[in-house]
Amino acid sequence: MKPFDPHAKSQALRHFKPSRKPAGVFTIAISFCDSALIVLAFFLAVSPFVLQPGINVSLPESPFAGGARFGSMVLSITRGGWFYFNNERLDEAGLLEALETAALIHPDAVLIIEADERVAHGTVIKAWNVAMAAGISDVSMATKISAVEEPVL
Repeated sequence: MKPFDPHAKSQALRHFKPSRKPAGVFTIAISFCDSALIVLAFFLAVSPFVLQPGINVSLPESPFAGGARFGSMVLSITRGGWFYFNNERLDEAGLLEALETAALIHPDAVLIIEADERVAHGTVIKAWNVAMAAGISDVSMATKISAVEEPVL
């Protein structure tokens, strides 16, 4: 038989059992994953506003696609005949000044003209002539790539 220990019951009662477990690595990792998902959701929600410019241009279709080099300058012409360059709405005189400044900063850059398909041909030619007068020698036209049907064998 075991000897009687009067302190056994009190020792069991005095044993401290924490009510909360300390935060482990798993808990910290979950909070970081939650934060990353929230940031990702924010960027996905905001990205359409960043990718789509405020200028509404409907490009004409062409089966021939040319590649634009990185660092190209873009001149947009809306169906109303307004010129947009470097996020500024410009008239013909202001366009000449802006293109001259851009040509001095980036002498070898290509100018891509994004003209709406309903813009008068004369307006596009004016923009092209202004670009040439500003000292930009390499000018390209932006088009939308049309779907090409593949021959059935």
